[in-house]
Amino acid sequence: MDLYREDVLDHYEHPRNQGELTGEGVESARDSNASCGDMVQFYLKIKKGRIEEVKWKGIGCAITTAAASKLSEYLRGRTLQEIRKMSEEDLLSKGIGFTVNPGRMKCLMLPVAVVRKVLDR
Repeated sequence: MDLYREDVLDHYEHPRNQGELTGEGVESARDSNASCGDMVQFYLKIKKGRIEEVKWKGIGCAITTAAASKLSEYLRGRTLQEIRKMSEEDLLSKGIGFTVNPGRMKCLMLPVAVVRKVLDR
């Protein structure tokens, strides 16, 4: 197995930053993929324009789970301005770092869509 697949499987089997955040400065949004039943909710603790902490929860396939886990690690410490300027393709390549076949793009894009919802509020 190559390193790419090992990394994705590791994030699926041992997802990072799962949980919920509450309190001052926490913004949250969720979305689902009706065609397969995946659901993801992100919580971003924002302080002085910077993402201080990230948590997420959800139900999903290996791709959605690994993507949410990897994206949660990428977001921590970044500014809102930086993330808002990024295209979806940038968030995929830099924040998630793996690709899938076109039939599974909805799974890969779900965490990105949820983060965009949080930031568009």
